Amino acid sequence: MDWSPPPEDISLLDTQSLSIIHTSSQDITSLDTGPQSIPFMQKPRRVSHKPRRLLAIVFLLSMSLIIAVGARIIVPALKTRTVAPIPTLTRRAVATPTPTPTPIFDPDLGAVLPTDRVVAFYAVPYAEPTGPAYEPNDTMLAELRHQGAAYEQLDPEHPVRLGIDLVVSVPDAFPGPNKSYSHHVDAGTIQTYIDFCSKRDLLLFLDLNFGLSPVMDEVTFFLPYLQKYAFVHMAIDPEWMFPRRDGIPGVNLSNVRASDLNPIIQAVAEIPMQYHVPRKILIIHQYRPDGDNLKTPYDPGQAEIADKRNLLFDPRVDVVIHVDSVGGYPGDIKDKRLQYSEWVQQDMKKYDNFLYGGFKLFYQHEAKIRLMTPKEVLSLDPPPMVITYHVSAGFKCVTRRLGYASLVANARKMRRLWLVQGGYGWRSYLSELILEVHLPI
Repeated sequence: MDWSPPPEDISLLDTQSLSIIHTSSQDITSLDTGPQSIPFMQKPRRVSHKPRRLLAIVFLLSMSLIIAVGARIIVPALKTRTVAPIPTLTRRAVATPTPTPTPIFDPDLGAVLPTDRVVAFYAVPYAEPTGPAYEPNDTMLAELRHQGAAYEQLDPEHPVRLGIDLVVSVPDAFPGPNKSYSHHVDAGTIQTYIDFCSKRDLLLFLDLNFGLSPVMDEVTFFLPYLQKYAFVHMAIDPEWMFPRRDGIPGVNLSNVRASDLNPIIQAVAEIPMQYHVPRKILIIHQYRPDGDNLKTPYDPGQAEIADKRNLLFDPRVDVVIHVDSVGGYPGDIKDKRLQYSEWVQQDMKKYDNFLYGGFKLFYQHEAKIRLMTPKEVLSLDPPPMVITYHVSAGFKCVTRRLGYASLVANARKMRRLWLVQGGYGWRSYLSELILEVHLPI
């Protein structure tokens, strides 16, 4: 501890020393001889630090008291206080255009059936004896419109869609380079008909007769037309179809099975959703009975379609069983009514694998006795939704490689063979049907 006197004490000490020294220098005689008090030098006073320490202690105690009181009051309050959440910075939303949802394609839109009825002319291109649509021109179109108007007038609830049933896979009486007894109509001719139908709002049915050609090879060859054009549909004629290569068109009767036809149904059914075109029509011509109730359903002389009950039902395609029987003899209308009743009305109910019936009339053949009127056709049950007309009323033989006499001789020969084989309904099958087999395109 520093015990040195404070500065003020040193000042006092110096003053006292100077006083003593000054006194000694005076005259001694003048001094009081009596007893003198000797001045006593005082000890320097030590300064105390207790007040500062006391102040520091008081300050510390005060702070401790404040802290203690604050701890008892403020801390509980903080525990019960609701702390506002720290706001989270979010990215500012940027307005983006809402994409327009792609509408689900509906193949029902624009589909012909069941709202409309089809009235069509049949033909092999440029072979006049085969049907009224043998050449696409305005004269043919006027006749077609006239025929369609008769049906629409009788049943205005089903507007008529006009069309052409065009044979593009043509059966032949000779094997040809592929030994298929058939040939294709050339692409240019098909395109001519497509352009004609497109400009005049007509339907076009590509009719396949196959011969001995592999079934799906033939179908696949023509499917692109159905994929590209909404108004193009397909028809198949089992009468000229020999998938097991067990006959010759025009010489032998054919017999097909559901397993031959079902792949065609499936192929056509898949087109609308894949190519965004309306639902297609598939016409299946039936000229002779089916064999479902027969002991020998695979006998060509007894049945044309062996197991009709096994035909595939696919709602994605409108299958039409089209009765193709030929009249032209006394009682033919009664027979045709019976055939439609059996092959369409009864089979539709029994098998439940098709929804529509079709009906064919032969101008030249059946007019010799009496051609059924549109009113009689619509009186069938159910009313046919596809009606086709075969063989031009103005018959004029047009041949290219074969002469008329040769064609008639072949027709008579074929007719005799069919009658010997017990074909159903062949009594009046005349030469015009044979011409479609022999006339090259």
